[in-house]
Amino acid sequence: MRQEERRARTRAVLLRAAAAAFAERGYDGASVDVIAASVALSKGAVYAHFPSKLELYLEVVTTLLEQAEWRLERVGASIRSGASALDAARQYLGLAGDAQHAALMSELWRTAAIEPGIRTIVERFADSRRGYFSRAAIEKGLAPAAALDFAESVERFIDAGMLYRRMGGSAEADAANA
Repeated sequence: MRQEERRARTRAVLLRAAAAAFAERGYDGASVDVIAASVALSKGAVYAHFPSKLELYLEVVTTLLEQAEWRLERVGASIRSGASALDAARQYLGLAGDAQHAALMSELWRTAAIEPGIRTIVERFADSRRGYFSRAAIEKGLAPAAALDFAESVERFIDAGMLYRRMGGSAEADAANA
């Protein structure tokens, strides 16, 4: 195996370990030592790939938001097909990896409160999400003001669902309470 391949594999292993650590312990509680130890590497190995814990977190966030975009497409398709705000929002969860995704998204919003660079990322994501849902609602036939209201409702249902999931709720419990 070439050095580039080993480096890429090590980087991928570190990103998975970091995602798990940030989901479980939060940004503040997940130390570089813990992340490195979880994959039997040294702290120096982490810093050889990521100059800081924040840079490692930003890479995890990039992957997280890519996953979120795919989930948002499912919601948008549901909106365009005429689903209610609640039914459309339910399309966001119900996939493999929901627990970790919800934990990381919740942590992202919490970290945005203390890290200005993260706050900017979250604000861009939220604006993009609202715009996407609003456009889908307009395609569904709603007037622009109603589409924006509908989009905000979908967003709130999604965010509430993720917080509930973060607290240990499940899709089965969500469905039973509907």
